[in-house]
Amino acid sequence: MPEVARKKVSLNQLRQKKAKGELITSIGVYDAPMAAIADRVGFDLLVVGNAGPMSLLGHADPTTVTFEEQLFLTRAVSRASKYGFVVGHMPYLTYHLSKEAAIRNAGRMVSEGGADAVKCEGNKYTAEYIAEIVRAGIPVMGHIGMQASRRTEQSGFGVKGKTADDALNIVEGARAFIEAGVFAFILEQVPAEIGSYISRMSPVPVVTLGGGRESDGIYHISGDVVGYSAFPTPKNRGSFVNVGPLIEEGLTRYRDDCLRQAYPLEENSFHMDPDELRKFEQLVGEA
Repeated sequence: MPEVARKKVSLNQLRQKKAKGELITSIGVYDAPMAAIADRVGFDLLVVGNAGPMSLLGHADPTTVTFEEQLFLTRAVSRASKYGFVVGHMPYLTYHLSKEAAIRNAGRMVSEGGADAVKCEGNKYTAEYIAEIVRAGIPVMGHIGMQASRRTEQSGFGVKGKTADDALNIVEGARAFIEAGVFAFILEQVPAEIGSYISRMSPVPVVTLGGGRESDGIYHISGDVVGYSAFPTPKNRGSFVNVGPLIEEGLTRYRDDCLRQAYPLEENSFHMDPDELRKFEQLVGEA
């Protein structure tokens, strides 16, 4: 049978996958090389989350990430991908100050960054800003559970929703986001029971990162998947290959070969025609 030509992933395809019970594949990508590889492999969602500025730009805390940095990485991903649905993360305080600022910044992520949608962390109190972005015609993906840029109010990183009251707050935030019009969620670092419940009650797809298997999709960060980050991979995240030592070996061999003058190789060097070389030497007075 002839191979079916790939097409750009759409919102309708994501909705249909949830309706049919088909798993949505997603991965966090932050630069053009990784985006190009992920797009060749084939993922429904290419998410430019705030882990990108952390793993690639050295931010220890996502609250220090600027909008321009996030926009820069989103541009790189959107340029290098053809098929995946690109979601650009909205950094800390870029949609909280006013509805006008929320629309303006989300619009820039789409018009300048090339994103197909934006991702916003939050809860029932930020849902009104999400609704304004949606009303402006910009698709929004919610991010609930553990939210890195809201870590202070959540008492740090780690699993959220371990108590009944905390779990209810997460569910209420999800309901508010659904009412605001999000097309999907990332649900991060919650007990598997909460991930399963929200996936069942939500009319829109729920993609989990550290939220169990009973969801509409799974999300992971490419740097953690392959061991390419400025920071260690979290212990509770799966790693499938570690390219860090391989890169370190290549850089070490390159440095050592330079020091012992074994690189560049002679056969890879360029040389002038002998007549042109003699003419050059006469011109510079070395003949």
